[in-house]
Amino acid sequence: MARILIAVDGSPASLHALEYGATMAARLGVGVLLMHVLPQVSLPLGGSLGALSELQEALQEEGTRLLEAMEEKARAHGVAVSSELATGEPASLLSERAEAPDVELVVMGSRGQGTVARLLLGSVATQVVHLCTRPVVVVR
Repeated sequence: MARILIAVDGSPASLHALEYGATMAARLGVGVLLMHVLPQVSLPLGGSLGALSELQEALQEEGTRLLEAMEEKARAHGVAVSSELATGEPASLLSERAEAPDVELVVMGSRGQGTVARLLLGSVATQVVHLCTRPVVVVR
């Protein structure tokens, strides 16, 4: 089944992307794959492995809750929904997942950074646009 991959992070821009992507999926009669990428956390200097483990667990729980809430919003559009939680570099992981044969399109939000911040730091959306071979819609 063809699906639209929608990147979600809980930001207002990602909520707009969810609404846009789920509406488009309903019109096209395709499913939705929601993907949330957690940051890779590392052990701070002098930190304990226990603290690192607790932080990773808390991030996993928060990511799972976010995906569950976003699944509910997407299902309200009458589309089939699945979700994936990953850990690592968001642009790379989103672009890699988009290469699957069932993914037709990527929809994601733009954080709305200013011009200087975007030039200095880049954005996940900009990186995905450059890395991904599938069409990418960036929603403001």
